Amino acid sequence: MDTEIFIPPSHPPPVLDGDQVLQLAQAGYLPLKPPPNLLACLEDLLQLDREFFKQSTSSKETQFPTAEGTELGYYHVENEKEYLTFRHQYRGDSTSALSLAASRFWNIAASFLYRILCDVSTALDIPLPVWDPLLDGCLSMPGSTSETTPTLLRLFDYLPGAGAAEEHTDTGFLTLCIGTSPGLQVWNPSDPAATIPAGAWVDVGTQPTVLVGKTLQWLSAGTLKAGLHRVVPNIEGRQSVVFALRPSLRHPKLDLTPFGEPSVVDLVDVWKRIRGSVFNVNAQTKIRDEQKRKLKAKQSAEQGLG
Repeated sequence: MDTEIFIPPSHPPPVLDGDQVLQLAQAGYLPLKPPPNLLACLEDLLQLDREFFKQSTSSKETQFPTAEGTELGYYHVENEKEYLTFRHQYRGDSTSALSLAASRFWNIAASFLYRILCDVSTALDIPLPVWDPLLDGCLSMPGSTSETTPTLLRLFDYLPGAGAAEEHTDTGFLTLCIGTSPGLQVWNPSDPAATIPAGAWVDVGTQPTVLVGKTLQWLSAGTLKAGLHRVVPNIEGRQSVVFALRPSLRHPKLDLTPFGEPSVVDLVDVWKRIRGSVFNVNAQTKIRDEQKRKLKAKQSAEQGLG
């Protein structure tokens, strides 16, 4: 008797169709509907998030101490916003419920964005195994500080009528942004479907949106454009959840041959250059202004040398 042999698929089922991949590449952003299990985790996370931000500042700082500038723990920007950044799990009694909900959301969001990376890779003929070292330790929330990567999950609470973020592009591969009310705007440089004007700011409302980051733009040699976006004040305030899938730095030597460039680079150095090319829109105002001043001076000096 003949026995059929079934070969498993080489990659997960596609999330995006061809038109969606094209929009993501050309515009740098894509509104889309996440899977139901992610939305269910989102509801649990937002409920615990609301309870957390109602606490006193000292309580929030004690539970999630600020570390690494703005990159870990609780951070408050006066008269603008406050936010909590996860890059690993917290195991204290007062943090366990929120940390567990954040971990569940992280794992599902990371899988979702990985599947989008697979769709992009298929369209560009990039072999999927190249992502294994680039995402090592990123697809599930690390268990401790020593296991962290640049990937992060951030919970924002914007003040009514004041909370905002200046226009910027993200630094990683892909970012998933979900807000409870309008405020996020994306810059639409081109529109393959011709449904909205090119060269205009577009309100995404509460539609979950995926943004291309500068590292993915670099890896694709500009085929995918980093998504320019900003947050404008909402009179009622705004909560948002942002998951930024960034490169793991556990394997510094990166062979670019699969991406069409026959060379090997130091990923840590590349990441430092990309991070150094932007200012931190979520830092305190004085820190932001100083970073912008230094960045402008650096750019002027480079132009002078050119």
